Amino acid sequence: MRPRPKSTDSKALNIPVKRSITPLKLGLVLSGGGSRAAYQAGALKALIPYLEKHPDKISIIIGSSIGSVNGLVLAACMGEGLEHSVAQLQALWRKRNFRNTFAGSPRAAFFRAIRMAFVQWMAPGPSPTKDAIFDPTPLMREVDDVILKHGGLSPTKRASTIEAVGVMTTVEAMERKPLLFLSSHKEIPKEYMTGATFDVYQVEDLTARHGFASAALPSVLPPVEINTGSKKFQLVDGGISQNVPVDPAVRLGAERVIILDISGRAFWLDQYNEAHDSRPSWEVPAGIETFCMRPPETLVIRNREPFGPILKHAVSSSSRKFAEALGATWPVFRLLKNKLGEELAYEVMTYVALDPDYIHGLIERGYQEAKAILAQHKSLHFEQHATFEELVAASGE
Repeated sequence: MRPRPKSTDSKALNIPVKRSITPLKLGLVLSGGGSRAAYQAGALKALIPYLEKHPDKISIIIGSSIGSVNGLVLAACMGEGLEHSVAQLQALWRKRNFRNTFAGSPRAAFFRAIRMAFVQWMAPGPSPTKDAIFDPTPLMREVDDVILKHGGLSPTKRASTIEAVGVMTTVEAMERKPLLFLSSHKEIPKEYMTGATFDVYQVEDLTARHGFASAALPSVLPPVEINTGSKKFQLVDGGISQNVPVDPAVRLGAERVIILDISGRAFWLDQYNEAHDSRPSWEVPAGIETFCMRPPETLVIRNREPFGPILKHAVSSSSRKFAEALGATWPVFRLLKNKLGEELAYEVMTYVALDPDYIHGLIERGYQEAKAILAQHKSLHFEQHATFEELVAASGE
């Protein structure tokens, strides 16, 4: 059996907590999930009225896979306010289609998708490869343009309220390892990295290239090489290591965390009657000496219903619209439909489909479901907190 990371929180450890009268560090964690990331843009819109009037402002943003791209755009635009940042993120997603997102010949991508579909059929999972269906260079340039237009992401140029921005990646080597690229006002103290499952590489500035290194799912997007001058990294999808990177946010000092989870993990585990703490064999295992930190207060926003029906409603009425929405991944859908049935095939394609009506449906679903979750809480005020030091001391590490 593979080792599991320990998880600590104040309630489980019976840590005495203190009532705080000063603003607390608020972390925003954005998971991966392909084009489903448009849901995060809608959920963030629902959060605007709560966060703008609350004393706790977003000070730490950590993303994994496509969530890291969303996080970079959000952090870069925050100098003009949260509402402006969310509007920029929504605009980026609403204009997405295969032609303005990926470079190269659609015909060549189609044949690569056929080859990838058969490879995945024989050996599921993101196996190491330099082959990829898509080249995301056009979208990467567009994200960089947004970042540069707003001044960049270095600590001195972004909004002063944003203390740290992090991108979770996976080093592609003989042994895959998690690596967090971090742009922060200060380094994480060495003692704060006790028991961490990941390494940290501090950078002055983050760019779209870091985000797409985190989103580089093998076979779908090419691995990304980042040369820091002192070291060269070959990187693939951060979701292979840590798709919902709450632990780094806590180690950076987040006392409360809002998670926007579009991974769909629970849905797929339920489909196959597997426990929610199950892990696929291709995920990077955590060492026995490691543990994952959790803040005492966490607000999780994730989709309550599958996204497949949104995609089907958006594209099934027209063969042309269906083909344009799935692009080169159409043969993957055909194989999955024969293997899993139409309903689950559509759900798989929710991670890659690009269609204006589908994206609009995701944004609206994110907005409405986040509103419903927030209405249950009435506000974002949480009274009980434990410090990072208390959590580490109580863990016995």
